[in-house]
Amino acid sequence: LYISDEALHSVHIFSVDGAFLGAWGRQGSGDGQFDRPSGIAFDPEGNLVVADALNGRLQRYTSRGRYLGGWAGPGTGDGQLQMPWGVAVDKAGSVYVADWGNDRIQKFDAGGMHLATFGSSGHGDGQFTRPSSVDTDDDGNIYVADWGNERVQVLAPDGSFLAKFRGDSGLSKWAEDYFTSNQSELEE
Repeated sequence: LYISDEALHSVHIFSVDGAFLGAWGRQGSGDGQFDRPSGIAFDPEGNLVVADALNGRLQRYTSRGRYLGGWAGPGTGDGQLQMPWGVAVDKAGSVYVADWGNDRIQKFDAGGMHLATFGSSGHGDGQFTRPSSVDTDDDGNIYVADWGNERVQVLAPDGSFLAKFRGDSGLSKWAEDYFTSNQSELEE
């Protein structure tokens, strides 16, 4: 079990029984360092891709924590990230990133080359407000947790809108604290 630890700026490994097996990472902006690592996903070769949120980049590691490289960087252009959050890797090795601060999804090839940008800021179909997670299915469809719009959107492999899902749920303790501190969000 691999867990990204935002507070400790590291990745921790546990056995299925919960025994601590190891960790790597420390705070910083250099190769192999993190500033609030968030989403993680394994690629088809068994390497771990980590969204390094406040450094605005992605990094790749072996399953034992050896740094293999990184790509992107902070910004708003194609191939740049503003607080990347969720990350997924499809069966071909393409990497999808929930680009939280830019309200979009970006797709990179296995080597880190930018392939596509999907979505924009807003509340309409195919638009996002703070997407927090992303995944793909065997057909290449893209599933996005559109956190700020309180829904899940499904995009076709080319990024076109297919469907959205929305439902009622209770508020977690975190959500209650958030809305207590951000009353204006309740009115939207």
